[in-house]
Amino acid sequence: MRDATKILVTCIAAFALLITLGFGLEWLGIVKMGFLEPKREAVRREVFEQTRSFNEAMRQELARYRSEYLRADDESDRDIIASTVRMRFAGYDDTASLQPQLHAFLTECNNR
Repeated sequence: MRDATKILVTCIAAFALLITLGFGLEWLGIVKMGFLEPKREAVRREVFEQTRSFNEAMRQELARYRSEYLRADDESDRDIIASTVRMRFAGYDDTASLQPQLHAFLTECNNR
């Protein structure tokens, strides 16, 4: 009977240890995700912003805003478009590759 008790206690302790180990590993995963994942996502975003497709889409969007700006009759409509351009292109770094008229439009919106 004594051997059976030792085996039972050992099994219960091993089971408790496995559960504790599982929770500990899960906790470490959460800590890792909280610390490393934001940095990993920031790098992914930075790489994405350097892609040709991203920059081409930004240029097309800026050209569309410029077209709307030029067609706007009311000064308040132009102010709204300029404000939208300022917010949308606030962190856009590839302005050197813009066509001269788009670069001038972006500069005008930022100075408005």
